Amino acid sequence: MADLLPSIASTCALLVIGGCGPPPSSDMTNPQSNLPSNHADWIDRRERTLAAPDGWLTLVGLVWLEPGGATIGTAPAPNERAIVLAGADAPHAGRFDLDGGTVRFTPAADGIASLDGRPLDAGRSVVLADDRIGAGPVLRVGRLLVTHIHRHDRAALRIKDPESPTRTGFKGVPRFDHDPAWILEGRFEAGKLDATMPIRLVSDHLEDHRVAGTVRFELDGASHALLVEPAGEGYFLVFGDRTNGLDTYGGGRFLSIPPADADGIVQLDFNRATTPPCSFTPFATCPTPPDGNRLPVEILAGEKRPEPSP
Repeated sequence: MADLLPSIASTCALLVIGGCGPPPSSDMTNPQSNLPSNHADWIDRRERTLAAPDGWLTLVGLVWLEPGGATIGTAPAPNERAIVLAGADAPHAGRFDLDGGTVRFTPAADGIASLDGRPLDAGRSVVLADDRIGAGPVLRVGRLLVTHIHRHDRAALRIKDPESPTRTGFKGVPRFDHDPAWILEGRFEAGKLDATMPIRLVSDHLEDHRVAGTVRFELDGASHALLVEPAGEGYFLVFGDRTNGLDTYGGGRFLSIPPADADGIVQLDFNRATTPPCSFTPFATCPTPPDGNRLPVEILAGEKRPEPSP
């Protein structure tokens, strides 16, 4: 997307090509249960989650592995593919090897790496399982957090650094002033069982996402409809509007909706529209609004485009 923030090459020099590969369930803000009813409390929780030591603001790399190996460290390895990051804390911290679909990591020294908190011995390789069945294990290399993600039959490493400038320089997400007028009533209409819709990701890949149904609502006397996905007991949607690329992120925004009541009535609180992870880092993968979810109006509520990192 033309709207992505500039690359953070000063923090992460990837000699193994990185990119925005699509995960099975795209990078979306996870809908949370028991959300605070007070808007200030909701903002506080949202920003604390973003700025957590393993939150989206720490993401510094998405590295596609090729057959063979790749080293990781603070300096390139001669005649080797290399992942060069300051957070690795050693010129040569270890090596990843891809054999078929299996990724192994071999630390170069004792005490430099751990897997889910278990220290790893120098020279002894371990399998780094992927995320196809639940969350995969977390490999810590220096201060870096590395996970193996599997996307479109390819292996990739997602790398986070708690000292990323995006996190350390975070001062909150710009947003429109809260306005109760942007809390709208809608009606949920269930879709067909097992219905799906094509979703284009920022990487230009297509994924099929489940459709829970359609939410219909009125705004300024005009009727609108948005396709929603199931999310816990409620719904999740990606939408676009005429603020995108100006006040808000060009790739649209996200909105979580509580479950419908017995009469099918839902509440759309656009004050809680959130900007996707891809607006903070070029190393995330995000869905864009499906056909029909681009509103021909300005939604002057919710989160705005984030400020660039220092």
